Amino acid sequence: MKKKIIMGISVMFLLILLTFTTPAQATDYAGHDFSEDHFAVEIDLYNNPANPDVIYDFETGVEGSDSIPETDLQFFMTYMNKSGIEVAYSALEKMEHWIKFRDLLPSDVTEVIDTLGPAFPDGVEALDTNLVHINATAPFQQLVQHFNTPWGTDAFITNNFMTLIAYSGGTGTNLTKMDAQDNLYMGYTFAVQEVAEALNDVMAPHYEIPPFDYEASFEQTADGYKFGINYTNLFVLWQDIEVELRGPDYLSAAGLQLPKTKGIIYGEDIVAASVLDHLAFEYIFKVEEITISTTPSIKANLGTVETRYHIGETDLLITRDNDAFIAAHAAEWLGSPFTATPSYTLDVPATLQGKTVPGSSWTFPASVTLTLSEMAFFIENDAKVRMSMADAFGLTVVTATNWFDAEVVSNPQYATHLDEPENPRIDFSKDENVFFWTSFKDKMNYKLREMDFAPFNEDPNIDRDVYVTLAIPSGWFATNVAKPYFIVEFSLAWGFTVFMASKIAPEIVHPGAGQHTEVVNQILYMTFTEFPEWYGGEIYHDPSYSAVAAVAAQPDSTTDSPPGSDTTGANIPGFELISVLVALPLMYAGYRKRR
Repeated sequence: MKKKIIMGISVMFLLILLTFTTPAQATDYAGHDFSEDHFAVEIDLYNNPANPDVIYDFETGVEGSDSIPETDLQFFMTYMNKSGIEVAYSALEKMEHWIKFRDLLPSDVTEVIDTLGPAFPDGVEALDTNLVHINATAPFQQLVQHFNTPWGTDAFITNNFMTLIAYSGGTGTNLTKMDAQDNLYMGYTFAVQEVAEALNDVMAPHYEIPPFDYEASFEQTADGYKFGINYTNLFVLWQDIEVELRGPDYLSAAGLQLPKTKGIIYGEDIVAASVLDHLAFEYIFKVEEITISTTPSIKANLGTVETRYHIGETDLLITRDNDAFIAAHAAEWLGSPFTATPSYTLDVPATLQGKTVPGSSWTFPASVTLTLSEMAFFIENDAKVRMSMADAFGLTVVTATNWFDAEVVSNPQYATHLDEPENPRIDFSKDENVFFWTSFKDKMNYKLREMDFAPFNEDPNIDRDVYVTLAIPSGWFATNVAKPYFIVEFSLAWGFTVFMASKIAPEIVHPGAGQHTEVVNQILYMTFTEFPEWYGGEIYHDPSYSAVAAVAAQPDSTTDSPPGSDTTGANIPGFELISVLVALPLMYAGYRKRR
């Protein structure tokens, strides 16, 4: 029998949040200063977040060192200041971490053992035993922008990519767009190398998931900057949004039932899993001088960040279908789907096996066998065929936009113009002056690539419509799984926002305030960008977010009056992808595949 490892990693949320909720106020960081025009570094935050290890400096080409190689929280970070527009970007590259036995136990059990102390030394020692070392990543992104508008508004804006949602077309009241009557599935995007290796054992010799990888890039262009990151071979777990939040039932017999606070995703709630061959984020930042048409006119700088993301195709789909389903659709498969029932054994530390916790009836077993439901594996084109069945599937990208300001400044307003055919957009304004917008101009259609067949009887190269809608978070907080998920997501985004604000916009940070009120949150809304007829193909022409910002400009000396409401100006939204690293539970931490 070959020992393997598989586990969830919600502990990642705690690591990142603790790292960024107590930021240093100094402007120097990672060997650079936020007064520089630009810098780009790869850093490891695990050992000392205030003074991180610099792994690589893109400007000098100098490679640094990792003080604790087996435990990493490695990020790509870049900062740019062009004509008064500050743009900061962070992306998680990888996480390596040891999982201890205490991470798997209910909190009431660990509290009893810790309290016993010398009376139960084997228990305390076992709790802190390193069980599993994991190597993981998730496409966490943060892009923020800080600038001063010509009208005296100090703007600090973040755009947060929250999740992917798959929806079944043709089941709701609208046959194309996502609505509440559709079957909705939350998507959690991540990669854990040990999980891939475990699945490869199950799938051999049919298929092999390549190791995950990442590649960050940064370059200075003739008129600005180009930067981003590309992740390859990412999992997406699809969970029914309507399920109740609960711990994994299959651990309860052995006393390893996890409380709800340990995470969000559990095996019995997952309806499918897929693998994206890549997920790439690219940003292009430019600034130009313009004249705003007012009486008299105003000179301003316009900053534009075009956000491009490319969702790769799905070459592997795992569902809960059975052999009978596969046989019933034999004529439709292009290859040979197969089923398997994985079974694993989790070993309890030897010092605890068979021992009872003093004062309780809780006895540690020697091991725990985890038998998962029968799963069907659809490979390459069969994955797309399966996704075109059962009412087919569309893909929705959910983002959240935050606008922050100092307490003395009144709230700005935002307005949607998503139905305008020439320039669908969302505007931010103050005193009827638009200073920020998210534009979807020329981005309201897409094509599917890497599809050499058409189970839906349409040409995969034709234009398909994109639908963008606006929503407030409270509506999604009411759903069973979405509520705790979005709370975790926003908490993590908040930690990063506080950290970056302390560096480039300290005037909006309120020292001494609570964790979730350290910055003034003036506007928060979510956008849903929907791609009907997805079926697992690569979205090659996906929508990109772009906006312009009037920054650091002064009114003409002949007047102090503000410009009219027909002016153009906007900040750029950022893009922050926070995925399964903040959502997965510590489901299990070491298994042995039964041969």
